[in-house]
Amino acid sequence: MTPNPPDRATNPNWRDQPNWPTRRTVLEYTSVTATLATLALLGGSVAAQDGDEVGADDTDEADGETATDDGPAYSHWLPDDDPRELEFVAVDWATLDEYASDELEEAQPDDEVPPEYEADPMIAPVSEGALSAYLFVGFDLAQFGIGRLLDDDEMFDSSVSTLLQTPDTYVVLGEIDPAEIDERLTAEPAAEFISQLERTDEIDGYEVYTPVEDTAGTAIAVGDDALVVVDDEAVDALAVLESTIGAAGGTADRAVDGSESFAWALETAGGGDVVVGQLGAPAESAAAADDADPLVDFAYPALEGAETIVSSLTIEDEETSTGSFAAVIDDPDETELAGVLGASGTDQSVDVDENRVTATATWHEEDVAVAREP
Repeated sequence: MTPNPPDRATNPNWRDQPNWPTRRTVLEYTSVTATLATLALLGGSVAAQDGDEVGADDTDEADGETATDDGPAYSHWLPDDDPRELEFVAVDWATLDEYASDELEEAQPDDEVPPEYEADPMIAPVSEGALSAYLFVGFDLAQFGIGRLLDDDEMFDSSVSTLLQTPDTYVVLGEIDPAEIDERLTAEPAAEFISQLERTDEIDGYEVYTPVEDTAGTAIAVGDDALVVVDDEAVDALAVLESTIGAAGGTADRAVDGSESFAWALETAGGGDVVVGQLGAPAESAAAADDADPLVDFAYPALEGAETIVSSLTIEDEETSTGSFAAVIDDPDETELAGVLGASGTDQSVDVDENRVTATATWHEEDVAVAREP
């Protein structure tokens, strides 16, 4: 479901124009929690999970990545640029592909969202993160001519297995056809809002493209297993690409190696179909100081002071989904946590071991039906 962008003169800050809907606007319009509380229950077959945790010398066939240590494969693309702060969203697109577009199209702005889902840290952050990652392709990548990468098999030979979003980068993992991506990135713009790129560099086997009309903070790296996109004028795009690609290849530090608590949380709750995580206090980051919305919102009183949080949802069968949660919290209140973690589901379990908190819950399709006008 990709929108048709309005016509306008080329502008390096085209997403800031008043007639262009922001991701935040779309999240609100589509009633994100209503849409993606049911994302966990979209049904259909469950993709194999052996790519989520890859051991030494194993190969993740879905994205062509060879892992050198344990941990979710997507975590290898999270560099240790700032050991104090990190936010991410990881989506197993191979599992959700058949169902996400239908759910988005069916969402209505007047959907009545049960308050228990909005108040559940195991549902709302994962839901918002999944939709943000999906919309990034349709909105942000549209300016480079590849906005329909997810939803048009006839236009692209490349296939997508995993989406990974952080405040600085967007990584598309899968079987990528570099030649077709090159053709689209470097083509003469077919619309005024599209930016033309040119190949200007190379990083560890990935061809790097930057705008023909110099735009600070924008660069795309293209390989046969991934696209890595940086589009933020506040960062050094090439430096971000180097650290991200280096982390994936094992030549740069990874976030999972720099934090014992983050590694534990990923191992405990990071293997779902949709995973969101937070390390440190992103609310105090430079992005937040500029009044930017957090990528992952765990602003719940029960989670205040958390050192790290990871939460995920996994589709089990056509009618059932499970959630896993792990956090390291200074002086956690078990009673307060039990009142919110997985409280909107069934088979709820919350365990507190000193400062480590884990939770699981199950959701059934009939329990999360969204009320709509006939």
